Amino acid sequence: MFIYRVTLRGDPEGELHVRDKRSPKAMARDLVKDGYLVTEAVSVRAATSAFDDPAGNTVKEDFFSATPLGAAVLVKEAVATLVEHVVPKGAEPMPDMPE
Repeated sequence: MFIYRVTLRGDPEGELHVRDKRSPKAMARDLVKDGYLVTEAVSVRAATSAFDDPAGNTVKEDFFSATPLGAAVLVKEAVATLVEHVVPKGAEPMPDMPE
């Protein structure tokens, strides 16, 4: 038996506790079938950079990163759909920034 804490988006006081015999993976799969993307918080960064190449042409580059904050259940098909709508076409992974 699993006990899940569910926080309603936009209502931090609206917390539910749910008991379910399904594993987290099975429950996530069922939620995705119903059209939900199951995750905790995800930090998304995006940046655009431009520079002039040696021939004098301006080159624009788009970068992105998405990092789960805490545990996350991300289903491959849902992530592909999310990336398709959020990430600019041709964007590359965000380079690691020095700290």
